[in-house]
Amino acid sequence: MTSTRGDTEDLSRSVGVDWKAAWDFILDRTRANAAAFGDRLPHATVDGRYVFLEDGGWAGGFWNGILNLAYAKTGDAFFLKSQRSSWPRYLRRLAHPEQWSDNDIGHFFVPSFVADFTLTGFDRSRDIALQAAALQCRSFHARGGFIQNWPVWTPGDAFSEENPGRMIIDTMYNLPLLFWAHAQTGDETFKTVALTHARTSAQFLVRPDGTTFHTYVFDPESGRPKYGRTHQGFRDDSCWARGQAWAIGGFSMAHRFHPDPVLLDAARRCADMFLRHILPGGVVRWDFALDGDAAEPIDTSASAIAANGLLLLAPQVDAEAAAVYRRQAAGIAETLFAHHSTRDDPRHQGLLRHGCGHRPENRNVDASLIYGDYFFVELIARLSGQAVAWWK
Repeated sequence: MTSTRGDTEDLSRSVGVDWKAAWDFILDRTRANAAAFGDRLPHATVDGRYVFLEDGGWAGGFWNGILNLAYAKTGDAFFLKSQRSSWPRYLRRLAHPEQWSDNDIGHFFVPSFVADFTLTGFDRSRDIALQAAALQCRSFHARGGFIQNWPVWTPGDAFSEENPGRMIIDTMYNLPLLFWAHAQTGDETFKTVALTHARTSAQFLVRPDGTTFHTYVFDPESGRPKYGRTHQGFRDDSCWARGQAWAIGGFSMAHRFHPDPVLLDAARRCADMFLRHILPGGVVRWDFALDGDAAEPIDTSASAIAANGLLLLAPQVDAEAAAVYRRQAAGIAETLFAHHSTRDDPRHQGLLRHGCGHRPENRNVDASLIYGDYFFVELIARLSGQAVAWWK
């Protein structure tokens, strides 16, 4: 598997996690889930059992990502076969591109097909991932310099009517699909779209204090910037924790593909702000404006995503800052495994409790989330020295 500086750094000696116990838990649960899920794509749990979405929703690729991490760890073909069993669902979606919200294509195809190609060299995986990358580029708004998101809007709905000119922070973590496609093909379009979007994100989605807007709205005709908005955060001027986590890793990966001090500065400011909002229990509230409200849920998925971002950022900064980021990521891993995993409940299908999917709509709150589970496994893999740089 391809690796880069920092991707296989063995930090296990400095982390108080029983790695064998962590991996035994992950692999046993994943094997049981694969047998139970078949070719279905899970999204979130209800009473400890995963609910499936026919097309995988925006996060279906993360289940394939868990299976690929299990295959990378063990070499057991059972995990690879299970991962490929859901491919027909992906191909049906590619055949109907009008159904895509393009910002999530990277989430769907990097942990699945890019990872498969990285692990096995299977040309069919590469071809499908390249098709997906081309699809991601179709929504690039050249005047505004961003990938437009949420292509469906409803007349009379003030929020959705903004969608033709909307970008969102989540897209930063989807850009590796485009950088990977550029590396595979040499097509400069992939790189130009990704870098332009990243720089626009740094300018408009990252606030001066290092917090982030969930979305930013531009005039759909001229591309003129208008204002920041939220969809999953508490309010427009607050900071949605998972969005902040997407920013840390997204800007870190963009800078590793193409060194640009603007991108590195954005990654560092977002990381430092996230760390200021970690609660005494080692996790974060779902929105930073609610840190002091114990009645509001935490979001373990945000913590897992952010910790991976810190490890991606660490090799790109000075030694002192790198040590802080690695130490904080290790502390999050310890907390998640010791206090928020389902290791003591074999009937539970999730790996990580207390994820917060969409608090404003009260959906998937205090649940296991397939993306939270994936980034928890990736975090354990990174800290125990396993290469997971699919996007290279």
